[in-house]
Amino acid sequence: MTAPRSQDILIAPRTTVFALLETYPFLERFLLARGGGFEAPADTGARTRWARVTTLGDIAVKLDVPWRRLLSEIAAEVEHRTGRPARVPDAPRRMIDDERRLGELRDIVSGLEAGAPLLEMAARWNTATADLEVAESAALDAALSETAVVERQATVSRVQETAADGVGGPIATPPEGHPLETLRREAGQIRLLTDGLRVELERLGGSPTRLRWRREKPLVSRLVERLAGVEPRFRREQQAWFPALGVYAVDGPQALLSQRQTEALETLRRLRLAVDRDDASSVAEAGARLVDSLEDLLAQDERLLEPLARRHFSEGDWAVVRELEDGVGWELIPPPPPPPWPNS
Repeated sequence: MTAPRSQDILIAPRTTVFALLETYPFLERFLLARGGGFEAPADTGARTRWARVTTLGDIAVKLDVPWRRLLSEIAAEVEHRTGRPARVPDAPRRMIDDERRLGELRDIVSGLEAGAPLLEMAARWNTATADLEVAESAALDAALSETAVVERQATVSRVQETAADGVGGPIATPPEGHPLETLRREAGQIRLLTDGLRVELERLGGSPTRLRWRREKPLVSRLVERLAGVEPRFRREQQAWFPALGVYAVDGPQALLSQRQTEALETLRRLRLAVDRDDASSVAEAGARLVDSLEDLLAQDERLLEPLARRHFSEGDWAVVRELEDGVGWELIPPPPPPPWPNS
């Protein structure tokens, strides 16, 4: 199948009608045929202004259909008329099958874990991902994370089999209160909150009306305030995990994550201000950026921070990390119980 051209826009919920029709003028008749959701004003100037502020997410709300269904129908029409597959949020899944690219990035991750020069690995990563859109990068992160999960599950199985044979070995599943256990449990809570926020942002659309914002604001506000609990997580990593890895001259996670964490917290600050000011458009924009940032940081924790810590830390190191974490505290999950290790 012919691949989309680089100038073909990404057809997504926040794509404006204006941008869509600038790229695919033939879609105007297609959208008008839907009725109800797409009613272009008769005046040319008014039609242009309307199209610039109306998103496909808005159209989906007016039509009362799931936005994925609307995008799928638009993408099918584009492919029918142009002979090329359209670029939609689900299209990056095709890229996941690109074993060459995934193999290259797995090699880079392995190099970082083995202590390869950070600048060299960063340059390789940028080269491998320079041509990707944001949605494609997110799909790639998901693919790599899925690979990491599979590899961790395989490792757990091998350890359990070894223990069953009476050979012994480390405990594969960390006990309750262990830094790894709390890190993962907290990540699960963050994902629940970001999933909820993403759903609410999709309901808002790119340019929400005052009525829609008043309806969605209470839940959006609660989700944003709960997500403010990521700040202690970042501080625990910066004050406990990163210094402990630094003892072993492992500085990659700190170099890669610290700035991203700072940027995520700044986005969170702007989002909270937008909610307080009832600036719905800014809420939609900053909210989407925050969700993407947090998902990226969680993926990096799973792909880099956890494997490196497991590789280098002794039981005594974990106890020190936990003690330092206690000095910061938790917000998204209850404080864990006192550790039974390493004296158990």
